[in-house]
Amino acid sequence: MSRESLLGEMEDVHRKLTELGHEYWLRYDLFAPQWWLLLAALILPWIVWWRLVDRARLKDILLFGISIAFIVFLLDHIGYELNLWIYPHKLFRFIPEMTAIDMGMLPVLHMLVYQYFPKWRSFLIAETIMGAVFAFVLEPVSVWIDLYEMLNWHHFYSFPLYVAKSALVKGGLEALLRRGGRRVAAPS
Repeated sequence: MSRESLLGEMEDVHRKLTELGHEYWLRYDLFAPQWWLLLAALILPWIVWWRLVDRARLKDILLFGISIAFIVFLLDHIGYELNLWIYPHKLFRFIPEMTAIDMGMLPVLHMLVYQYFPKWRSFLIAETIMGAVFAFVLEPVSVWIDLYEMLNWHHFYSFPLYVAKSALVKGGLEALLRRGGRRVAAPS
């Protein structure tokens, strides 16, 4: 098969998939109970975070959270593209990832752990507990309520990723702050 014909076939399949995805989202996602749950999971954590965030450390905490959100979104996209998992319900039609969790719940919870547990030992303990809750409680619940479907994945694979990504971001951020001549801020 030539490059042009293969590309043409890919475009046709993509066009059809886009049409089917749009129809599915309008018919089964938009305003369904799962859609409202995803909307709440995107907005409510940020409201809680704004009430709890240490304003004196806002820049550092927000940089940590944005870095976490980027990594989570990237890993989620890679897993989706590799057919490791899919999401039967989406908040936004054109974004296949679990946006409410990737941009809401996970970054906010990681930022709160970063804020309240500044020492490495307590940070890693808190992140390990949070990773276990997400991998072994919230992921199975998400499967049960039809928000998440594992194709070639298992909850045990998720657990180390929850902890590792936050440890990498904390280590990287602290190294950047030290290199820039700033002391790593302790909680007020």
